[in-house]
Amino acid sequence: RGAIFKQAWSRALFTSPLVGGSMKVQPKEDFWLKNERLKRPMSPHLTIYKPQVTSMLSITHRGTGCALSVLMSAFSIGMLCLPNSYPYYLAYIQSLQFGSPLIFLAKFALAMPFMFHTCNGIRHLFWDLGYGFSLRNLYQTGYLVVGTSLLLSLGIAAI
Repeated sequence: RGAIFKQAWSRALFTSPLVGGSMKVQPKEDFWLKNERLKRPMSPHLTIYKPQVTSMLSITHRGTGCALSVLMSAFSIGMLCLPNSYPYYLAYIQSLQFGSPLIFLAKFALAMPFMFHTCNGIRHLFWDLGYGFSLRNLYQTGYLVVGTSLLLSLGIAAI
């Protein structure tokens, strides 16, 4: 009895009605034509939605995470592959004598993604602990993240 069951089971698993030709394969109807024929509405695009603090912070958190990982990887690989050391390139940039406002802006532009991602990551850790899920708290902590990120970035750029 066990051998018959195994044989029937393996036959069911390893045979297909398509192999024997008992099923005809129908050409697929174009997705958009089918939906038009069935009078289905088109889904709205993201551009129709009003941007909200919560959604913008979420998208920015993902964007800064991706950008920081790519930039840190590229910087690390660059430092490994380039012929000179980091102090050499730092001295080279200093020898170009960019103005103080440009240096400040460059440092701010480097610090802001780090600070935003860090502050928003701390916000996410509080969510993991179960705090801050009311709509009021979401907006308050969102504005707190933006403000703290700006202040920390300005402080780092001023160093």
